[in-house]
Amino acid sequence: LASAVVAAGQVEMSRQIVLIAVLAIALGLEPWSLVSANPVAAVGGAVKKTLGGVANAVRGVLRLRRGGVPPQLKEVSKEFNLEVDTLTKIKDEMVLEMDCGLSVGSNSPLLMLPTHLTKLPSGQETGDIIALDLGGTNFRVLKVKLLGAGKWEVDSGKFRVDESLMYAPGEQLFDFIAEKVKEKCPETAEASAPVPLGFTFSFPVQQPSIDVGKLVQWTKGFTCPGVEGEDVCALLHKSFEKLGLNIKIVALVNDTPGTMFAGAYKDPNVAAGLILGTGTNLCYVEKVARAPKLQTVREFNKLPSVATWCNAPYASSGQVHVINTEWGGFDSGKQVQALPISAYDVVLDRRSVNPGEHLYEKMISGMFLGEIARLVASGLIAKGHLFKGDVSESFVTQNGFTTEAMANIEGSAGVKEMQRVLEELGIMKPTESDCRLMRSICEMISTRAARLVAAGLAAVAERSGRVKDFKVAVDGTVFSKYPRMQARITAALKELLGNDMGVTFTEASDGSGVGAALAAAAVSA
Repeated sequence: LASAVVAAGQVEMSRQIVLIAVLAIALGLEPWSLVSANPVAAVGGAVKKTLGGVANAVRGVLRLRRGGVPPQLKEVSKEFNLEVDTLTKIKDEMVLEMDCGLSVGSNSPLLMLPTHLTKLPSGQETGDIIALDLGGTNFRVLKVKLLGAGKWEVDSGKFRVDESLMYAPGEQLFDFIAEKVKEKCPETAEASAPVPLGFTFSFPVQQPSIDVGKLVQWTKGFTCPGVEGEDVCALLHKSFEKLGLNIKIVALVNDTPGTMFAGAYKDPNVAAGLILGTGTNLCYVEKVARAPKLQTVREFNKLPSVATWCNAPYASSGQVHVINTEWGGFDSGKQVQALPISAYDVVLDRRSVNPGEHLYEKMISGMFLGEIARLVASGLIAKGHLFKGDVSESFVTQNGFTTEAMANIEGSAGVKEMQRVLEELGIMKPTESDCRLMRSICEMISTRAARLVAAGLAAVAERSGRVKDFKVAVDGTVFSKYPRMQARITAALKELLGNDMGVTFTEASDGSGVGAALAAAAVSA
């Protein structure tokens, strides 16, 4: 079979070479022993050399994976392993918290916020829109041209939010945003009529209308005073006025509904939006009939009024509404928790800017995974089990080891590549054993994150009654760039919902910015 593949393969030659190398190693042979003389002669001597190189790389990976969990990590791994029974309990608890969050006067840690978005894009919207995207440590200004047929063009500017601005008075943060808008869109200072703008603001807000949003609480490390409880659109308008910009914010959206809109613009079957990057959140389409907080209620019995239900404050002609779950707060503030909190999670939470809050987010998002790995690694270093007890600054400094470094380690093709990654972190001459242990730490933490994400997705799909047909638009580097993240999520979903489950994903890259533009286009139409 290998001989025939090599003889016939031209277009997919490199792919077949890899397959042959893996097959040979599995049989304990040299890779070129599976290839007859004639096919090798036909494609040239380079094949033999390439097969040898691939084989060495594959052997390196297999050496790292051989033997399961290293003995130094066996006790620690017990705190991170999640069996399907535990995942099921987490899923069921999230369904209960969703129900509670959609009830009137609830105190659920899942806020289940109305978005005032009552229909998804058709894919045919057109026009030029300005959008802003504040999603964490980066801020973007976008000029979006909607072309219809699910297509768009974007001209964007990306700016880093300095750490000092994350703690500064809110006025300084919004002045910074306004300055960057003027830099990217100077024509707004000369506009004769207000320029419509969509604003993706990736923090929990209470919205009495589509263009008004009061910040509930800061997340993702922000603590700017003077903003919580205030209308962020009004604060930004003041900063625009200081610079003489003629701009009107017509739509305020969270990055999660924005991602959902961007996905739905290309695929009308999208039923939810997921952010899995620096932070995490999920939104989905809910029926007004199943959400008491979206309905007009009678004072005497708190039940929906048949006479007024169709005029409920959030109802549309289709009686559906996009709900922003703010699922990062799941299971927070409770005496008995469904989430299996490890000793390392406790340390991370205590040192965070919001102790006791957003526990789910701290276990699955990119802002925190690297720090959990650092805490585990530093404990092993202290015991002399890792790096011969030698300490580098990356492993003694809070947040010194990042989720990106985790991804690089897991994605390494072999020992040498992993050694380069560790050397860049200040580890001198890491051994193969060090590499195997670090890889196991990263896999343990990222696998737990993937399984926790799956439990949340299973809960929302189940609550929506769409277990067999639940397409999720996704944005975020943890989902899109972390090795094997999507595969691990899907595997856990099958454990929870069965092999015939229908939870699927479509990537909506750059969705948060384009989604705001789509929301603004809908409002301005």
